[in-house]
Amino acid sequence: MDAQTSTVEDEFVGTHMASDELFRRQAKVVPGGVTHMARAFEPFPLFISALSGAHKQDVDGHDYVDYWMAHGANLLGHRHPAVHEAIQRQLERGLHACGENETAVALAEAVCRMVPSASRVRFCASGGEATQLAIRLARAYSGHERIIKFEHHFHGWHDAVAFGFPPSDTPWSSGLPDALQSLTVVLPFNDADALSRYLSEDAQVAGVLLEPGGAHSDTVPVDPAFLRTVRELCTEHGVVLVFDEVVTGFRYARGGAQEFFGVTPDVTALGKIMGGGLPIGAVAGGADIMEVLAPRRGDEVRPYVPQYGTWNGMPIAAAAGLAALRVVETSDVIQATVRRTDQLRAALNRVLRQRGVEGTAYGRSSIWKTYLGEPLKLLDGDYTRAREDGIRLASSSGPRARVLRQSMILDGVDVMYGGGFMSAAHDDADLERTVTAFDRALTRLQEAGLV
Repeated sequence: MDAQTSTVEDEFVGTHMASDELFRRQAKVVPGGVTHMARAFEPFPLFISALSGAHKQDVDGHDYVDYWMAHGANLLGHRHPAVHEAIQRQLERGLHACGENETAVALAEAVCRMVPSASRVRFCASGGEATQLAIRLARAYSGHERIIKFEHHFHGWHDAVAFGFPPSDTPWSSGLPDALQSLTVVLPFNDADALSRYLSEDAQVAGVLLEPGGAHSDTVPVDPAFLRTVRELCTEHGVVLVFDEVVTGFRYARGGAQEFFGVTPDVTALGKIMGGGLPIGAVAGGADIMEVLAPRRGDEVRPYVPQYGTWNGMPIAAAAGLAALRVVETSDVIQATVRRTDQLRAALNRVLRQRGVEGTAYGRSSIWKTYLGEPLKLLDGDYTRAREDGIRLASSSGPRARVLRQSMILDGVDVMYGGGFMSAAHDDADLERTVTAFDRALTRLQEAGLV
Protein backbone atom coordinates (compact mmCIF):
# COMPACT_ATOMS: atom_id res chain seq x y z
CA MET A 1 0.00 0.00 0.00
CA ASP A 2 1.57 3.34 -1.03
CA ALA A 3 1.55 6.49 1.10
CA GLN A 4 -1.39 8.17 -0.64
CA THR A 5 -3.58 5.06 -0.47
CA SER A 6 -2.62 4.64 3.18
CA THR A 7 -3.56 8.27 3.85
CA VAL A 8 -7.04 7.76 2.44
CA GLU A 9 -7.57 4.59 4.45
CA ASP A 10 -6.15 6.12 7.60
CA GLU A 11 -8.55 9.05 7.28
CA PHE A 12 -11.43 6.66 6.65
CA VAL A 13 -10.58 4.66 9.77
CA GLY A 14 -10.00 7.74 11.89
CA THR A 15 -13.37 9.27 11.03
CA HIS A 16 -15.44 6.08 11.36
CA MET A 17 -14.45 4.68 14.74
CA ALA A 18 -18.01 3.75 15.77
CA SER A 19 -18.45 1.69 12.57
CA ASP A 20 -15.09 0.05 13.26
CA GLU A 21 -16.18 -0.86 16.77
CA LEU A 22 -19.52 -2.27 15.61
CA PHE A 23 -17.78 -4.28 12.91
CA ARG A 24 -15.45 -5.85 15.47
CA ARG A 25 -18.43 -6.61 17.68
CA GLN A 26 -20.46 -8.10 14.81
CA ALA A 27 -17.52 -10.18 13.59
CA LYS A 28 -17.65 -12.09 16.89
CA VAL A 29 -21.16 -13.38 16.16
CA VAL A 30 -21.60 -13.06 12.36
CA PRO A 31 -19.20 -14.84 9.95
CA GLY A 32 -16.92 -12.28 8.33
CA GLY A 33 -18.67 -9.49 10.20
CA VAL A 34 -21.14 -8.82 7.35
CA THR A 35 -24.74 -9.82 6.67
CA HIS A 36 -24.46 -9.65 2.84
CA MET A 37 -21.33 -10.24 0.79
CA ALA A 38 -21.89 -7.07 -1.25
CA ARG A 39 -21.55 -5.11 1.99
CA ALA A 40 -18.11 -6.52 2.74
CA PHE A 41 -15.63 -3.65 2.57
CA GLU A 42 -12.05 -3.04 3.62
CA PRO A 43 -11.14 -2.27 6.32
CA PHE A 44 -14.76 -2.40 7.57
CA PRO A 45 -18.25 -1.52 6.29
CA LEU A 46 -20.29 1.50 7.27
CA PHE A 47 -22.97 0.95 9.90
CA ILE A 48 -26.06 3.01 9.07
CA SER A 49 -28.31 4.59 11.69
CA ALA A 50 -30.92 6.58 9.72
CA LEU A 51 -32.31 7.03 6.20
CA SER A 52 -34.29 9.80 4.55
CA GLY A 53 -34.86 10.78 0.93
CA ALA A 54 -31.59 10.44 -0.99
CA HIS A 55 -29.49 10.45 2.18
CA LYS A 56 -28.33 8.17 4.95
CA GLN A 57 -26.48 8.75 8.19
CA ASP A 58 -23.95 6.46 9.82
CA VAL A 59 -23.32 5.72 13.48
CA ASP A 60 -20.41 8.20 13.50
CA GLY A 61 -22.81 11.03 12.61
CA HIS A 62 -21.79 11.47 8.96
CA ASP A 63 -24.38 12.27 6.28
CA TYR A 64 -24.08 10.72 2.82
CA VAL A 65 -25.70 11.04 -0.56
CA ASP A 66 -26.75 7.40 -0.94
CA TYR A 67 -26.48 5.49 -4.23
CA TRP A 68 -27.07 2.04 -2.76
CA MET A 69 -30.77 2.82 -2.34
CA ALA A 70 -31.47 -0.47 -0.57
CA HIS A 71 -29.60 -2.40 -3.29
CA GLY A 72 -31.78 -0.66 -5.89
CA ALA A 73 -35.12 -1.28 -4.17
CA ASN A 74 -35.90 2.36 -3.34
CA LEU A 75 -36.61 4.06 -6.65
CA LEU A 76 -38.66 6.68 -4.77
CA GLY A 77 -36.00 7.31 -2.13
CA HIS A 78 -35.94 6.39 1.54
CA ARG A 79 -39.13 6.90 3.56
CA HIS A 80 -41.23 8.18 0.65
CA PRO A 81 -44.41 9.70 2.17
CA ALA A 82 -46.87 7.50 0.24
CA VAL A 83 -45.00 4.31 1.13
CA HIS A 84 -44.42 5.40 4.71
CA GLU A 85 -48.12 6.14 5.21
CA ALA A 86 -49.17 2.81 3.67
CA ILE A 87 -46.87 0.95 6.08
CA GLN A 88 -48.23 2.90 9.05
CA ARG A 89 -51.83 2.09 8.08
CA GLN A 90 -51.05 -1.60 7.74
CA LEU A 91 -49.16 -1.63 11.04
CA GLU A 92 -52.39 -0.68 12.79
CA ARG A 93 -54.10 -3.72 11.24
CA GLY A 94 -51.27 -6.19 11.85
CA LEU A 95 -48.21 -7.53 10.10
CA HIS A 96 -49.34 -10.92 8.86
CA ALA A 97 -52.72 -12.09 7.64
CA CYS A 98 -52.16 -15.85 8.12
CA GLY A 99 -54.45 -16.08 5.12
CA GLU A 100 -55.17 -14.24 1.89
CA ASN A 101 -55.53 -10.44 1.90
CA GLU A 102 -57.00 -7.76 -0.35
CA THR A 103 -53.82 -5.68 -0.52
CA ALA A 104 -51.90 -8.52 -2.18
CA VAL A 105 -54.75 -8.89 -4.70
CA ALA A 106 -54.43 -5.21 -5.61
CA LEU A 107 -50.65 -5.54 -5.91
CA ALA A 108 -50.99 -8.55 -8.23
CA GLU A 109 -53.49 -6.61 -10.35
CA ALA A 110 -51.03 -3.70 -10.60
CA VAL A 111 -48.24 -6.03 -11.75
CA CYS A 112 -50.53 -7.54 -14.40
CA ARG A 113 -51.48 -4.06 -15.66
CA MET A 114 -47.91 -2.85 -15.87
CA VAL A 115 -45.72 -5.81 -16.91
CA PRO A 116 -46.22 -7.01 -20.53
CA SER A 117 -45.53 -10.69 -19.78
CA ALA A 118 -47.81 -10.84 -16.74
CA SER A 119 -51.33 -12.17 -16.73
CA ARG A 120 -50.81 -14.20 -13.55
CA VAL A 121 -48.59 -13.52 -10.51
CA ARG A 122 -47.38 -15.61 -7.59
CA PHE A 123 -45.61 -13.88 -4.69
CA CYS A 124 -42.61 -15.03 -2.68
CA ALA A 125 -40.23 -13.40 -0.22
CA SER A 126 -37.29 -12.21 -2.34
CA GLY A 127 -35.89 -11.82 -5.83
CA GLY A 128 -33.66 -14.86 -5.31
CA GLU A 129 -36.70 -16.96 -4.44
CA ALA A 130 -38.39 -15.61 -7.57
CA THR A 131 -35.61 -16.80 -9.89
CA GLN A 132 -35.57 -20.16 -8.12
CA LEU A 133 -39.31 -20.57 -8.63
CA ALA A 134 -39.06 -19.40 -12.25
CA ILE A 135 -36.49 -22.11 -12.99
CA ARG A 136 -38.67 -24.78 -11.44
CA LEU A 137 -41.64 -23.54 -13.46
CA ALA A 138 -39.65 -23.72 -16.69
CA ARG A 139 -38.58 -27.29 -15.92
CA ALA A 140 -42.07 -28.43 -14.94
CA TYR A 141 -43.74 -26.78 -17.92
CA SER A 142 -41.22 -28.00 -20.51
CA GLY A 143 -40.50 -31.43 -19.08
CA HIS A 144 -36.75 -30.78 -19.50
CA GLU A 145 -34.04 -30.13 -16.91
CA ARG A 146 -31.25 -28.05 -18.38
CA ILE A 147 -31.10 -24.28 -17.82
CA ILE A 148 -28.98 -21.84 -19.81
CA LYS A 149 -27.59 -18.75 -18.12
CA PHE A 150 -24.91 -16.29 -19.22
CA GLU A 151 -21.49 -15.28 -17.95
CA HIS A 152 -21.48 -12.70 -15.14
CA HIS A 153 -25.29 -12.72 -14.74
CA PHE A 154 -26.41 -12.76 -11.12
CA HIS A 155 -29.73 -14.39 -10.16
CA GLY A 156 -29.33 -14.94 -6.42
CA TRP A 157 -27.26 -17.41 -4.46
CA HIS A 158 -29.27 -20.63 -4.85
CA ASP A 159 -27.71 -23.76 -6.31
CA ALA A 160 -28.95 -23.64 -9.89
CA VAL A 161 -27.40 -20.24 -10.62
CA ALA A 162 -24.11 -20.48 -8.72
CA PHE A 163 -22.12 -20.75 -11.95
CA GLY A 164 -20.93 -18.35 -14.62
CA PHE A 165 -18.57 -16.06 -12.72
CA PRO A 166 -14.86 -16.07 -13.61
CA PRO A 167 -13.56 -18.67 -13.88
CA SER A 168 -16.80 -19.65 -15.59
CA ASP A 169 -16.06 -23.38 -15.65
CA THR A 170 -16.21 -23.71 -11.85
CA PRO A 171 -18.89 -22.90 -9.27
CA TRP A 172 -18.45 -19.68 -7.31
CA SER A 173 -19.47 -21.39 -4.07
CA SER A 174 -18.36 -24.43 -2.13
CA GLY A 175 -20.99 -26.94 -1.10
CA LEU A 176 -22.45 -27.56 -4.56
CA PRO A 177 -22.80 -31.15 -5.82
CA ASP A 178 -20.82 -31.80 -9.02
CA ALA A 179 -23.97 -33.14 -10.70
CA LEU A 180 -25.58 -29.69 -10.65
CA GLN A 181 -23.08 -28.27 -13.10
CA SER A 182 -24.41 -30.50 -15.88
CA LEU A 183 -27.86 -28.95 -15.43
CA THR A 184 -26.75 -25.32 -15.70
CA VAL A 185 -25.11 -24.37 -18.98
CA VAL A 186 -23.13 -21.11 -18.98
CA LEU A 187 -22.76 -19.34 -22.32
CA PRO A 188 -20.97 -16.13 -23.34
CA PHE A 189 -23.15 -13.06 -22.91
CA ASN A 190 -24.20 -11.05 -25.98
CA ASP A 191 -23.19 -13.98 -28.23
CA ALA A 192 -26.30 -15.02 -30.14
CA ASP A 193 -24.37 -17.51 -32.27
CA ALA A 194 -23.26 -19.45 -29.20
CA LEU A 195 -26.85 -19.71 -28.00
CA SER A 196 -28.11 -20.73 -31.42
CA ARG A 197 -25.49 -23.48 -31.70
CA TYR A 198 -26.26 -24.87 -28.28
CA LEU A 199 -30.04 -24.92 -28.77
CA SER A 200 -29.58 -26.64 -32.12
CA GLU A 201 -27.52 -29.39 -30.49
CA ASP A 202 -29.41 -29.93 -27.20
CA ALA A 203 -33.15 -30.60 -27.18
CA GLN A 204 -33.27 -30.95 -23.39
CA VAL A 205 -33.18 -27.25 -22.49
CA ALA A 206 -36.01 -26.12 -20.24
CA GLY A 207 -35.29 -22.41 -20.14
CA VAL A 208 -32.97 -19.51 -20.82
CA LEU A 209 -32.45 -17.11 -17.89
CA LEU A 210 -30.86 -13.66 -18.11
CA GLU A 211 -30.81 -10.13 -16.74
CA PRO A 212 -32.33 -8.20 -19.67
CA GLY A 213 -30.55 -4.93 -18.90
CA GLY A 214 -27.14 -6.53 -18.63
CA ALA A 215 -24.99 -8.74 -16.44
CA HIS A 216 -24.80 -8.11 -12.70
CA SER A 217 -27.22 -5.19 -12.52
CA ASP A 218 -26.15 -3.79 -15.92
CA THR A 219 -22.41 -3.81 -15.21
CA VAL A 220 -22.02 -5.44 -18.64
CA PRO A 221 -24.74 -3.85 -20.82
CA VAL A 222 -26.91 -5.97 -23.07
CA ASP A 223 -26.88 -5.63 -26.83
CA PRO A 224 -30.56 -4.98 -27.69
CA ALA A 225 -30.15 -7.03 -30.88
CA PHE A 226 -28.96 -9.98 -28.78
CA LEU A 227 -32.05 -9.71 -26.60
CA ARG A 228 -34.34 -9.84 -29.65
CA THR A 229 -32.49 -12.84 -31.06
CA VAL A 230 -32.74 -14.70 -27.74
CA ARG A 231 -36.51 -14.26 -27.88
CA GLU A 232 -36.63 -15.59 -31.45
CA LEU A 233 -34.43 -18.58 -30.64
CA CYS A 234 -36.43 -19.54 -27.56
CA THR A 235 -39.65 -19.41 -29.58
CA GLU A 236 -38.10 -21.44 -32.40
CA HIS A 237 -36.85 -24.18 -30.07
CA GLY A 238 -39.79 -24.23 -27.66
CA VAL A 239 -37.67 -23.05 -24.72
CA VAL A 240 -39.04 -20.96 -21.85
CA LEU A 241 -37.48 -17.46 -21.76
CA VAL A 242 -37.10 -16.06 -18.25
CA PHE A 243 -36.21 -12.44 -17.60
CA ASP A 244 -34.72 -11.70 -14.20
CA GLU A 245 -36.18 -8.21 -13.71
CA VAL A 246 -35.52 -8.07 -9.98
CA VAL A 247 -33.34 -5.00 -10.65
CA THR A 248 -34.82 -3.58 -13.86
CA GLY A 249 -38.50 -4.13 -13.09
CA PHE A 250 -40.37 -0.81 -12.67
CA ARG A 251 -37.07 1.07 -13.17
CA TYR A 252 -36.40 0.96 -16.91
CA ALA A 253 -40.06 1.65 -17.59
CA ARG A 254 -43.38 0.99 -15.89
CA GLY A 255 -43.26 -2.45 -17.49
CA GLY A 256 -39.54 -2.91 -16.87
CA ALA A 257 -36.78 -3.72 -19.36
CA GLN A 258 -39.18 -5.83 -21.42
CA GLU A 259 -41.24 -2.74 -22.15
CA PHE A 260 -38.12 -0.63 -22.71
CA PHE A 261 -36.63 -3.04 -25.26
CA GLY A 262 -39.93 -4.29 -26.69
CA VAL A 263 -39.03 -7.94 -25.97
CA THR A 264 -41.51 -10.01 -23.95
CA PRO A 265 -40.35 -13.11 -22.04
CA ASP A 266 -42.49 -16.07 -21.06
CA VAL A 267 -41.76 -15.63 -17.34
CA THR A 268 -40.52 -12.67 -15.31
CA ALA A 269 -38.87 -12.69 -11.88
CA LEU A 270 -39.56 -9.52 -9.86
CA GLY A 271 -38.54 -8.00 -6.54
CA LYS A 272 -36.89 -4.86 -5.10
CA ILE A 273 -38.98 -1.85 -6.27
CA MET A 274 -42.15 -3.95 -6.17
CA GLY A 275 -41.77 -4.12 -2.37
CA GLY A 276 -41.42 -0.40 -1.75
CA GLY A 277 -38.35 -1.11 0.41
CA LEU A 278 -39.69 -4.21 2.17
CA PRO A 279 -38.79 -7.84 1.30
CA ILE A 280 -40.81 -9.24 -1.59
CA GLY A 281 -40.49 -11.26 -4.76
CA ALA A 282 -42.81 -12.53 -7.47
CA VAL A 283 -42.97 -14.65 -10.58
CA ALA A 284 -45.22 -13.40 -13.37
CA GLY A 285 -46.16 -14.96 -16.68
CA GLY A 286 -48.91 -16.13 -19.00
CA ALA A 287 -51.84 -18.15 -17.75
CA ASP A 288 -50.68 -21.38 -19.41
CA ILE A 289 -47.28 -21.61 -17.76
CA MET A 290 -48.42 -20.09 -14.44
CA GLU A 291 -51.19 -22.67 -14.19
CA VAL A 292 -48.46 -25.12 -13.20
CA LEU A 293 -48.62 -23.44 -9.76
CA ALA A 294 -52.36 -23.92 -9.32
CA PRO A 295 -53.33 -26.78 -6.94
CA ARG A 296 -54.56 -29.90 -8.71
CA ARG A 297 -58.25 -30.66 -8.40
CA GLY A 298 -59.53 -34.17 -7.81
CA ASP A 299 -57.65 -36.69 -9.90
CA GLU A 300 -56.43 -34.07 -12.39
CA VAL A 301 -53.14 -35.07 -14.04
CA ARG A 302 -50.79 -32.30 -15.16
CA PRO A 303 -47.44 -30.74 -14.19
CA TYR A 304 -47.66 -29.22 -10.73
CA VAL A 305 -45.25 -27.08 -8.70
CA PRO A 306 -46.37 -26.70 -5.07
CA GLN A 307 -45.07 -23.43 -3.66
CA TYR A 308 -44.94 -22.57 0.02
CA GLY A 309 -43.60 -19.58 1.94
CA THR A 310 -44.66 -18.01 5.22
CA TRP A 311 -44.16 -14.49 3.88
CA ASN A 312 -45.82 -14.88 0.45
CA GLY A 313 -48.13 -11.91 -0.12
CA MET A 314 -47.45 -10.57 3.37
CA PRO A 315 -49.82 -7.59 3.88
CA ILE A 316 -47.27 -5.07 5.09
CA ALA A 317 -44.90 -5.74 2.17
CA ALA A 318 -47.85 -5.72 -0.24
CA ALA A 319 -49.02 -2.38 1.18
CA ALA A 320 -45.59 -0.81 0.73
CA GLY A 321 -45.24 -2.25 -2.76
CA LEU A 322 -48.71 -1.19 -3.86
CA ALA A 323 -48.07 2.37 -2.69
CA ALA A 324 -44.75 2.46 -4.59
CA LEU A 325 -46.22 1.04 -7.80
CA ARG A 326 -49.11 3.52 -7.70
CA VAL A 327 -46.57 6.35 -7.76
CA VAL A 328 -44.67 4.67 -10.60
CA GLU A 329 -47.84 3.99 -12.58
CA THR A 330 -49.46 7.42 -12.22
CA SER A 331 -46.50 9.83 -12.43
CA ASP A 332 -43.42 10.56 -14.51
CA VAL A 333 -41.09 9.45 -11.72
CA ILE A 334 -39.20 7.00 -13.95
CA GLN A 335 -38.58 9.55 -16.71
CA ALA A 336 -37.55 12.23 -14.20
CA THR A 337 -35.11 9.86 -12.51
CA VAL A 338 -33.62 8.83 -15.85
CA ARG A 339 -33.09 12.49 -16.79
CA ARG A 340 -31.31 13.06 -13.49
CA THR A 341 -29.09 10.02 -14.09
CA ASP A 342 -28.22 11.20 -17.61
CA GLN A 343 -27.23 14.55 -16.09
CA LEU A 344 -24.94 12.83 -13.56
CA ARG A 345 -23.28 10.57 -16.14
CA ALA A 346 -22.55 13.55 -18.38
CA ALA A 347 -21.04 15.51 -15.48
CA LEU A 348 -18.83 12.59 -14.39
CA ASN A 349 -17.57 12.14 -17.95
CA ARG A 350 -16.64 15.83 -18.08
CA VAL A 351 -14.61 15.36 -14.90
CA LEU A 352 -12.82 12.35 -16.38
CA ARG A 353 -11.89 14.37 -19.48
CA GLN A 354 -10.78 17.38 -17.43
CA ARG A 355 -8.60 15.18 -15.22
CA GLY A 356 -7.16 13.32 -18.19
CA VAL A 357 -8.23 9.99 -16.73
CA GLU A 358 -9.19 7.15 -19.05
CA GLY A 359 -12.63 5.90 -18.13
CA THR A 360 -16.35 6.21 -18.69
CA ALA A 361 -19.50 6.86 -16.72
CA TYR A 362 -22.11 4.67 -18.38
CA GLY A 363 -25.40 2.85 -17.91
CA ARG A 364 -29.05 2.82 -18.93
CA SER A 365 -32.14 4.11 -17.26
CA SER A 366 -31.49 5.24 -13.68
CA ILE A 367 -28.56 2.88 -13.10
CA TRP A 368 -25.10 4.40 -13.41
CA LYS A 369 -21.65 2.86 -13.41
CA THR A 370 -18.08 4.04 -13.73
CA TYR A 371 -15.30 2.19 -15.50
CA LEU A 372 -11.72 3.39 -15.09
CA GLY A 373 -9.41 2.16 -17.83
CA GLU A 374 -8.78 2.25 -21.55
CA PRO A 375 -11.86 2.79 -23.75
CA LEU A 376 -14.02 -0.27 -24.42
CA LYS A 377 -15.90 -0.68 -27.68
CA LEU A 378 -18.87 -2.23 -25.89
CA LEU A 379 -19.55 1.03 -24.04
CA ASP A 380 -19.80 2.80 -27.40
CA GLY A 381 -22.39 0.31 -28.65
CA ASP A 382 -19.90 -1.85 -30.59
CA TYR A 383 -20.34 -5.48 -29.48
CA THR A 384 -17.71 -7.05 -31.74
CA ARG A 385 -15.48 -7.63 -28.68
CA ALA A 386 -18.36 -8.23 -26.30
CA ARG A 387 -16.84 -11.13 -24.36
CA GLU A 388 -13.42 -9.52 -23.84
CA ASP A 389 -14.95 -6.15 -22.92
CA GLY A 390 -17.47 -7.85 -20.65
CA ILE A 391 -14.70 -9.56 -18.70
CA ARG A 392 -12.96 -6.20 -18.23
CA LEU A 393 -16.14 -4.58 -16.95
CA ALA A 394 -17.08 -7.46 -14.66
CA SER A 395 -13.63 -7.58 -13.06
CA SER A 396 -12.99 -3.85 -12.71
CA SER A 397 -13.12 -3.87 -8.90
CA GLY A 398 -10.03 -4.13 -6.71
CA PRO A 399 -7.79 -1.63 -4.90
CA ARG A 400 -8.77 1.17 -7.26
CA ALA A 401 -12.48 0.65 -6.62
CA ARG A 402 -11.88 0.44 -2.87
CA VAL A 403 -9.93 3.70 -2.74
CA LEU A 404 -12.50 5.39 -4.98
CA ARG A 405 -15.30 4.47 -2.59
CA GLN A 406 -13.30 5.32 0.53
CA SER A 407 -12.44 8.70 -0.92
CA MET A 408 -16.02 9.52 -1.92
CA ILE A 409 -17.23 8.46 1.53
CA LEU A 410 -14.83 11.00 3.03
CA ASP A 411 -16.61 13.65 0.93
CA GLY A 412 -20.11 12.52 1.89
CA VAL A 413 -21.09 10.24 -1.01
CA ASP A 414 -21.51 6.46 -0.84
CA VAL A 415 -21.42 4.57 -4.13
CA MET A 416 -22.06 0.90 -4.91
CA TYR A 417 -19.38 -0.78 -7.05
CA GLY A 418 -18.25 2.62 -8.33
CA GLY A 419 -21.78 3.62 -9.32
CA GLY A 420 -25.26 3.03 -8.06
CA PHE A 421 -28.96 3.59 -8.33
CA MET A 422 -30.55 7.01 -8.77
CA SER A 423 -33.78 7.76 -6.94
CA ALA A 424 -36.54 10.29 -7.35
CA ALA A 425 -35.28 11.95 -4.16
CA HIS A 426 -31.84 12.93 -5.53
CA ASP A 427 -31.70 16.65 -6.36
CA ASP A 428 -29.27 19.13 -7.94
CA ALA A 429 -27.37 19.62 -4.69
CA ASP A 430 -26.86 15.86 -4.38
CA LEU A 431 -25.51 15.67 -7.91
CA GLU A 432 -23.16 18.60 -7.33
CA ARG A 433 -21.86 16.95 -4.17
CA THR A 434 -21.37 13.68 -6.06
CA VAL A 435 -19.43 15.29 -8.90
CA THR A 436 -17.18 17.16 -6.45
CA ALA A 437 -16.50 13.97 -4.49
CA PHE A 438 -15.71 12.07 -7.71
CA ASP A 439 -13.30 14.81 -8.82
CA ARG A 440 -11.46 14.68 -5.49
CA ALA A 441 -11.38 10.88 -5.61
CA LEU A 442 -9.75 10.93 -9.04
CA THR A 443 -7.10 13.29 -7.69
CA ARG A 444 -6.36 10.87 -4.86
CA LEU A 445 -6.22 7.94 -7.31
CA GLN A 446 -3.82 9.86 -9.55
CA GLU A 447 -1.57 10.72 -6.59
CA ALA A 448 -1.58 7.06 -5.59
CA GLY A 449 -0.67 6.00 -9.13
CA LEU A 450 -3.85 3.94 -9.46
CA VAL A 451 -5.07 5.70 -12.64
